[in-house]
Amino acid sequence: MNLICYWTLAAASLIPIAASAASEYPTKPIRIIVPYAAGGSDLYIRPLQERLQEKLGQAVVVENVGGAGGIVGSSRVASSKPDGYTVLFAGSGAIVTAPKITGATYTWKSFAPVANVISIPFTLVTHERSGIKNFKDFLARASAAPGKIRYASPGHGTSTQMAADAMAAVAGITIEEIPYQGGGPATTALLSGIVETAIATPSLIMPQTQDGKIIALAVTSGHRFGPSPEVPTMREQGVDIAVVARYGFFMPHGTPPEIVNKFADAVEYAIREPHYIDLMQKSYNEIEFLDPAEYSNAVEEEDRYFTKLMQDMGMKIK
Repeated sequence: MNLICYWTLAAASLIPIAASAASEYPTKPIRIIVPYAAGGSDLYIRPLQERLQEKLGQAVVVENVGGAGGIVGSSRVASSKPDGYTVLFAGSGAIVTAPKITGATYTWKSFAPVANVISIPFTLVTHERSGIKNFKDFLARASAAPGKIRYASPGHGTSTQMAADAMAAVAGITIEEIPYQGGGPATTALLSGIVETAIATPSLIMPQTQDGKIIALAVTSGHRFGPSPEVPTMREQGVDIAVVARYGFFMPHGTPPEIVNKFADAVEYAIREPHYIDLMQKSYNEIEFLDPAEYSNAVEEEDRYFTKLMQDMGMKIK
């Protein structure tokens, strides 16, 4: 038997083994990496642990690996073995926009999108001591003093920061980003008065508006957000943008489709649980399940949107 035939037969003999491994998945604990500091997006993922474990029949461990706007944790997953045992739960900014700005070693194509869980707009807020009363007041101040208004973001290159850049570009204003390692620290900076404004997901920031210490100025969606319909959109106040954030699961590129689909089924099972639905509604979130094919299409569309936005803004894409 010549060498070529030997390797062909050897490779063919591995196919049933790989197929068997996929069909038996999972056979050991699964680690889910959240690429942000504790707080913020933990609200979306940690309540799902028990139901995911119930459906998959294995322990599911959630680990926060924050840093660089989600790049540190995302890079770890992108370079992991594509066997379904290392999973990323992240916002689209860590997957789509951050690599374009920071020059990360991965792109969204380094991942296999598994399932979208949450789709939400961003909310621009200020603290009560800033003297900013509404969105038009914010725009007037920013126009009068370019670069003087600071805003807290959960990290440079995140979709949150890109939403702020889009707002500033369309409105013709200049504001200074102060990046933090996650939404939790950014909110703390706002509450402490270190910055005048912040742009964040509703689940993180809207509960803080109940006592009046934080004032919601506008949301970035094209229409008013269901859980907080009293907050006007930027579009209806003269700044024509429509940007939302998606949070969901990703596996390394090359993960067998059988494993991706099995995990996606577990996600759909977990998010249909009544307690989780109620929790998301009460915490200013909207559940939107997208299966692997739908999620891939959504991420690809978002990649095109932000690429064009960055090009229109004259930003250098790495």
